[in-house]
Amino acid sequence: MKDPRPLTTAQSQKKRFSSKSEAVIPLEHDETGKCIYVKSEEGVYMFTSPGSTQVCGLYVIADPQHTVHFTFHEFRISCEKGGLLSVVDGWELNGQFFPGTEDHPKPAENRFAEFCGENRPWKTQITSQNVGLLEFRIPVKGDGFTVAIEFQPNPKPCNAVLQQPSGVYTLRNYGQRVNCTMSIIFPETFQILASSVGTQSMPITGRTMDVETGIVKKCKKLGSEDYVEVRGGDGLDPSMMTVAEDFCGMDSVPGRSSVDVACGNSAVRLVSSGKFENSVTVSFDLLMDWGSPNLVCPTLLETP
Repeated sequence: MKDPRPLTTAQSQKKRFSSKSEAVIPLEHDETGKCIYVKSEEGVYMFTSPGSTQVCGLYVIADPQHTVHFTFHEFRISCEKGGLLSVVDGWELNGQFFPGTEDHPKPAENRFAEFCGENRPWKTQITSQNVGLLEFRIPVKGDGFTVAIEFQPNPKPCNAVLQQPSGVYTLRNYGQRVNCTMSIIFPETFQILASSVGTQSMPITGRTMDVETGIVKKCKKLGSEDYVEVRGGDGLDPSMMTVAEDFCGMDSVPGRSSVDVACGNSAVRLVSSGKFENSVTVSFDLLMDWGSPNLVCPTLLETP
């Protein structure tokens, strides 16, 4: 007979991954002793401490239209000697965060959940976007955790880190007062394929029609509350990047001029007041022509 009781979240996760139980993926220190991992696949991951006090990180990235779910099956992290695990809603690296503070739907203090000892992560931890991070320090040898990682559809994606250096992507605000950013950890060249930012339908001869204004540049300087920024920098936080160009307006067939960003991190950021239904579609590709980019980050040109 089947057990008539409904499965808890953790139990349903175990059932989902039961076929993979023999292939639990171990997270181990590399040959240099480092323990930074980047994963883009669902599965069950296990970490057992060798007794190191080093801070480790499990960076998880899904497709842009998904969120990341962390469900812990086993959790043995003593609070003694500074043992701790933090679940981060987003990514953190060198003190910078994605999404940035201005772009995330939660206050900064609510983006972290810390656990050790009897304070265990009983509930599934869910991110607001397609990236999430487990940061942990487990000094006691043999302590550790097992976590199931699952990706779930996000009906209204806003912020996203893209894994591929080339493609086409659309940012939307869904009529909300939000800032949405697509971030790529490569130097990139961007082209605007379609834009409807800071414009609204007008009544014309008894009908409501969209009026194409064309692409308008330097919208922020002109006082617009709705605009798109192409940015570049060396860290994760878009607000700390330099603006290469900003624009607004409606154009369904814009010109094919490009915005080239010669930086380690490139981003397109849609800033919305909530007064308009904004969207922008851009194509992006790895920057190959370094002749005269719109923005150059000096650190990218430094030789080791």
